[in-house]
Amino acid sequence: MPNRSVPYTRPPRSGSPDRSAVAPTSHGVGVHVPSTVLRGEGATLGSTRQPSRLAWHLIGWGVILLSWALLAQSQLDYILPGPLRTWDALVQLFTSEGLVSALILTMERAALGLVVAIAIGIAWGFVNSRSPRLHWMTMPVLQILMSTPGIIFVIVAMVWFGTNALVVVFVVAAVTVPLLTSSTTQAFTAIDADLMEMATVFRLSRSTVIRHIMIPTIAPPILAAGTVALGQSIRVSVMAELLATASGIGADIRLAQINIETPDIFAYAAVMTALTFSLEALLVAPVKRRLSAHLATSDGSKTIGPLN
Repeated sequence: MPNRSVPYTRPPRSGSPDRSAVAPTSHGVGVHVPSTVLRGEGATLGSTRQPSRLAWHLIGWGVILLSWALLAQSQLDYILPGPLRTWDALVQLFTSEGLVSALILTMERAALGLVVAIAIGIAWGFVNSRSPRLHWMTMPVLQILMSTPGIIFVIVAMVWFGTNALVVVFVVAAVTVPLLTSSTTQAFTAIDADLMEMATVFRLSRSTVIRHIMIPTIAPPILAAGTVALGQSIRVSVMAELLATASGIGADIRLAQINIETPDIFAYAAVMTALTFSLEALLVAPVKRRLSAHLATSDGSKTIGPLN
């Protein structure tokens, strides 16, 4: 069959060279594709005139702080402290010696519970993806864990383990395991069977299959679930500490509630919010960027050329 591709078009001499290419269609006829389309530049025209994402984030925070300040003007401090009063309480917390130690305790418990949940969730999800019958059989367990409020786990754990740090670890694991298990099951199930069969036919090494087929498929959903589980682990650990332990951020919040120190409660909330954002920016965001770069380099869908 003769080659019916449209030949490469020479760019005009007066302007900058247009490194376009010929892309084949389903009928075997090449189509002239400008390089700006190949690089995705056409979709970003005029984007430089739009406000940046950071600017919109700052606007959102400004609206929150302004609304908060307006609402707090007509309220007493023990009902709704304003931003300035909360800032004063926050400064006092950071100048005290107990905040850092309490924060470390809370993070250690949350991290331990999250590690246990990740180990159980990934293993459970992998087994479910390989055995549909086991997946169906264990689905009621996942549904029970998902639908049970976290406070129930706290009370049950206090009955089983007493009032100690083991309660926090158990509750964090029990709350985050269902999300990680479900995401892992869906991730492994989504691996393309045709690609795996192709890898077997071409006798690709196990490391190549894992790097170029399995990881690009399973990493995004598992990483997304891990991001959500990270925030859940911090919130749940504080809740468990509030009821079951005499140390940690949760215990300090309970003491502030008993003493009706509402500004301190708001200050602790600000600390935990900033901590969650920082962990996501320092730990999760770099992993996402490296994963995106890996997926971009391993994507071969932009190969273009004429059909013969």
